[in-house]
Amino acid sequence: MHPVLFSRGPFTLYSYGFFLALALFLSLWIAEKRAAGHGVERGVAGDLVFLLFLAGLAGARLFYVLQHAGDYRGGGWRVLDLREGGLVWYGGFLAAAATGIVYARLRRRPLLGLCDFFAPLAALAQAVGRIGCFFNGCCYGKNAAGGWGVVFPDRTPARVPVQLYESVALFAVAIFLFRLSSGRRRPGEILAAYLFLAGGSRFFLEFLRGDQTTVACLTIPQWTSLLFVAGAGVLYGAVRKKKTDHGKI
Repeated sequence: MHPVLFSRGPFTLYSYGFFLALALFLSLWIAEKRAAGHGVERGVAGDLVFLLFLAGLAGARLFYVLQHAGDYRGGGWRVLDLREGGLVWYGGFLAAAATGIVYARLRRRPLLGLCDFFAPLAALAQAVGRIGCFFNGCCYGKNAAGGWGVVFPDRTPARVPVQLYESVALFAVAIFLFRLSSGRRRPGEILAAYLFLAGGSRFFLEFLRGDQTTVACLTIPQWTSLLFVAGAGVLYGAVRKKKTDHGKI
C-alpha cells in the first residue's frame, strides 16, 4: 500500500487522487482523438468527458457515503474528502448515465450513439481507477490463505489483490470495446457489451472481495451486477430488432 505518492512541505500527492486525475485526462485525450472518426464534434467529446466525470464522481461518492452513513455522522467536510478513497462504481455509473440522458435530450443528440462512444472510455477509466484503489489499500480482497497475496500495512494476513485483477479485466474490456466500435454497429450494441462484460466480471470478482457484506448470499454490488447483465440482454435484444443506422452524434 502506498497511499501517498509524493510529499514535499505543504504539498502532498495522494495515489487515489493521482489515478483519478490520470483516468480523466487519459479519457479526455482518447475521446478527442477518436471523436471525428465516430461523428462526434471534438468540443462535444471534451465537454462531455468532464461533465460525465464530475457527475460520476459525485454519484460514486454519494453512494459510498450512503452505504457507510454511520461513519460520517457529524463528519462535516469528511463527506467530501476523497484522499482515502470511498467511491462506488455503480453510483458513479448511474449518476453519469442520468447526466448523459439529460444532456442528450437538451441538445437533441442520439442517446445510444453517445453511450456507445463513451462506453470504452468508461471501462478504461475504471481500470486506471482500480490501480489507485490498490495503492490506496481500499477495496481489498479476502485473506490469501496461502496463495499469492499482498500484505497491506494495516491489514494482515496477506490479501488477494483483487483491485489489480479487476483492473486487468477492465483493461481487457476496454480494448475489446475499442476494437468492437471500430466497425459499423447498431446504436446501443457497444453499451450492451459494456454492461454485460463490466457487470459480469464485477459479479465474479466480488467473490474475492474482503470488504463487503452479503445480502441473501450475495453482496450489493453482485446484485447490482446481475441487474446490469440483465439490462444488457434486454438492450441488446431491443437493438437487434430495431433497424437503424448510426447517425452523427
